[in-house]
Amino acid sequence: MEPDEDLTAAEKKIHGHGHSSAGAPIEELRIEAMEQRAHEEKIKREDDQLSLPVKGKTSGYRRLQELIELVKSKKTARILLQIWQSDYSIVAFVLAMTSFYLMKNTRYPPVGLFFFILAMSTVDAILSIFVVRLSFHQDRHGFYRTEDFERDWLRYRILLSMTKAALLFVVLTSCGTAAVVASYIVWFFTATLRLRFLILRWSVDEHYPELQRWSIFALLHEAGVEPKRRHFNLIALLGVAIGFAIVFLFR
Repeated sequence: MEPDEDLTAAEKKIHGHGHSSAGAPIEELRIEAMEQRAHEEKIKREDDQLSLPVKGKTSGYRRLQELIELVKSKKTARILLQIWQSDYSIVAFVLAMTSFYLMKNTRYPPVGLFFFILAMSTVDAILSIFVVRLSFHQDRHGFYRTEDFERDWLRYRILLSMTKAALLFVVLTSCGTAAVVASYIVWFFTATLRLRFLILRWSVDEHYPELQRWSIFALLHEAGVEPKRRHFNLIALLGVAIGFAIVFLFR
């Protein structure tokens, strides 16, 4: 209710009941109402003035946030530069994403095979970095046992198998059966694993007995062919050649 309405009601009350000892003159009521309105306007002005520092604080907070984001962006750029100098994972990732878009737009089987090789090798490289560095870090603190490493390595193989299945499905839906068969052959002939070493700039050992567990070397072992460095390189190149021959012949 507005002060004037209050005043009108008070006036009616006074006129109706007269000047009792508990009442107040009309003029005093009018003055009191005016003072109350002035007091409310003063409070409103003070609230508006108090809101100005808040706005300034908000503006300063935003500047601080922008500064933090700038620092983060520089830190991210520095980390990316370190990655660029240490290995080829960024280059491989960019090429894999480029080949993915080309594959989705053209549905050309050779492009699908190229995408699988790059994507599989890049994911393998990143996962292996995590496994190796985690094991090294925990081993430095003296609580990383052999069974711990074997458990982490099994997790790495599971994740890699899931990635392979997902990539083969993407290639199948985009480029057809021939591209999937070629991709699997390239993987079975250890070409993606060999490319992983190139992406990470890791030196190649002289012997890889673990290849006999899952790759074509499990079959070549029966013929006396051991997974040594020279055989590793030759089989990987042979797998790539067979894979591209398949996609070009049966596209």
